Amino acid sequence: MTAVRPTVLTRVPILLLNQAEELGLDRRILMVKAGLSQQELKDPDGRVPSQKIWWLWQEIIRQVPDPALGIRLGISQKPPTRYGLVGYALVFSRTLGQALHRLARYSRIVAETIQLSIENSGGRCRIVLLADPQFELLRQPIELRLASIVNGMRNLSGKPVNPLSVEIPFPKPKDASAHRRHFQAPLHFGAPSAALLFRLEDLNLPISQADDTLVGYLDRLATQQVKALGAGTLSERVGRTIWFELNGGLPPLERVAAHLGVSARSLQRQLKREGRPYRSLLEEFRREMAARLMSRKNLSVHEIAFLLGYADPKSFHRAFRRWYRTSPRSFRRAS
Repeated sequence: MTAVRPTVLTRVPILLLNQAEELGLDRRILMVKAGLSQQELKDPDGRVPSQKIWWLWQEIIRQVPDPALGIRLGISQKPPTRYGLVGYALVFSRTLGQALHRLARYSRIVAETIQLSIENSGGRCRIVLLADPQFELLRQPIELRLASIVNGMRNLSGKPVNPLSVEIPFPKPKDASAHRRHFQAPLHFGAPSAALLFRLEDLNLPISQADDTLVGYLDRLATQQVKALGAGTLSERVGRTIWFELNGGLPPLERVAAHLGVSARSLQRQLKREGRPYRSLLEEFRREMAARLMSRKNLSVHEIAFLLGYADPKSFHRAFRRWYRTSPRSFRRAS
């Protein structure tokens, strides 16, 4: 199996590069470090590999080692329309709640690396970020997304909407003043996941530019794009799901099937028909991703083992030797 490489909307690196320039960074150097070409950035509604966004973030963080960088960039991202189709779908929604549900439904159009889940319970709404395991190692893009969601809600409603609490899955920085100023809510650092908690009544706030006719048209376009992103062979879709589920440990067939909206028995039958048993797909996926991640010198072998769902690094070492007939460290030195 060829591992599925997630993509992001080209507007994402364009916006990030623009913001980096405002911080005084050299755009050309950043593009070289990220492996981005002018041709790739020509169409804002095109798509680029998410790996290049990872490299771009790495270089920006190296040059601007500010723990509050993600918050600062999230605050400066004001108009939702900067994200094109998805942004306009939010702007023309009737309420904040409708806009948030559209954001969750269409988030893959913007980036396949960070998706949203919305949970309503007890008069409260919890928005959870589901991140690609590789991006879970970087606080800045996760905090940017949290900050920009709050920013967007305030911008759309014209009201000073504040969350009830903010969950941040990273250690508390020495100076959290930027976090406190922006969120105006209790902050919970070291949380299991990135999440925002709101009152359900806040989600009923109206959006001034609401237009049912326009948003209906945009819904149809966005739904088509989401379907296009989900296209591909069954093994490719299974590979994409495995990548997102690995941070919860070794994903069983049942969990992957649920993510794909089919029964475990149906998925097993379809894979068997293709001659690709699930365990075989999982093994092939891990093997290819291990080699790709080993080329990222900033990741330790222990972190790579974690990213690939190994609870015990020794198990990863044994598997790696079986795949490549050498140790992870020897492989890295030779590459």
